[in-house]
Amino acid sequence: HGVAIGEDAQIGSHCSIYTVSAINDKTGPVILRRNARVGSHSTVMPGVTIGENAAVGAHNFVDSDIPDNAVAYGVPANDWRRWFLLIGRRRALNFGR
Repeated sequence: HGVAIGEDAQIGSHCSIYTVSAINDKTGPVILRRNARVGSHSTVMPGVTIGENAAVGAHNFVDSDIPDNAVAYGVPANDWRRWFLLIGRRRALNFGR
């Protein structure tokens, strides 16, 4: 196990990155792809990959993969950028009705 940090990836202060969990006995490497960013005070659990150009907000809990180009936050962290893009498309399609 281990942590792989891609080129230009950033990890904020006071982050916890685990490759072994005593909570659920999950193990696995953590991968931060090129230009990934993890905000301060966030926790990343074992087996997670944070995609290229993805951003995880501060004070978040990441227990599943974050896709490329995502903006993720929350407990647990989710890709909210996709949700906002979907809502924006729906509003654009319903504009004027």
